[in-house]
Amino acid sequence: MALEEKPPLSLESRVFIEDRLHFSTVGAVRTDQGWICIDMPADPSHAIWWRQTLKAIAPLPVLAVIYTDASRDRVLGTAILLEDRPGLVIAHHQAFDRIKSHGEMGRQQVMDTLINMGQSEAAELLARTPVVLPNLTFADRLTLHFGSPTLILEHVDGASPGQIWVRIPEHDVVFVGDTVTLNAHPNLSEADLERWLEQLRQLRAGRVARHIVPGRGPLVEPKGVSPVLDYLRTMLRRVKTLAGSRRKVELGPLVNEFMAYFPVPEPDRERIHRRIRLAIERLLDLYAEEKGAKTGKAATAKAGSRRKG
Repeated sequence: MALEEKPPLSLESRVFIEDRLHFSTVGAVRTDQGWICIDMPADPSHAIWWRQTLKAIAPLPVLAVIYTDASRDRVLGTAILLEDRPGLVIAHHQAFDRIKSHGEMGRQQVMDTLINMGQSEAAELLARTPVVLPNLTFADRLTLHFGSPTLILEHVDGASPGQIWVRIPEHDVVFVGDTVTLNAHPNLSEADLERWLEQLRQLRAGRVARHIVPGRGPLVEPKGVSPVLDYLRTMLRRVKTLAGSRRKVELGPLVNEFMAYFPVPEPDRERIHRRIRLAIERLLDLYAEEKGAKTGKAATAKAGSRRKG
């Protein structure tokens, strides 16, 4: 389906969500004073379409762009959206450092993906599009007032350092970035699994918002986060069991087990397989170190008790 055939999903004509683009889900909030955009299309042709679509809905200025994390596929379309006009570009301070360090490399990776998808013209346009760094960062919480509705930005981590959520209480909606990815494998390369799981439990219990906008995939209600919650819960259980085992760990079957959780396009199978394997290896090392540290403390405490006796 061509993008023009169907408008973005609208919540009360204030919050707009588009999940049909390459790479990630994007959103925009129409405040009294102008547009606040949440994450950007990485494909320049989609960024142009998104800009035109928002103008058609309401010919208001783009006041701010929010990055929910530093992922390369949600920070590259900002220059096209702003059209060289001034605007706030907001992220967590950890995300700023990460975008600054890998911005150009990230752009090249997206260009390579677009070329592999047969989108050579989009890749050429992206090559001429500068990466826009955040010009406003925060540590814990930031509230944006541009008339109604109010947006509340909160640092959450979990899925990655510098991860934030964007809550819009007036419309009972939250943009959670890659805390939730639907029909796609979550990226665990820098994850704090236990913190991430707690966030997902809060979302599923309905304690955050009634409408949840994932980083990849369509709008869902709280129960819709269950697939990624189950995936991560199983991953944590498997990794902790293996980290505590003295047997040699064979990762092949475990990687294949997790590959089956979500669909993977054939061109991406090797990359996703490698990413899952590396994530499992990192988590095994992490929990093996934790187990070793606990064992060492217990042995020290036991020795001290014997000396006292």
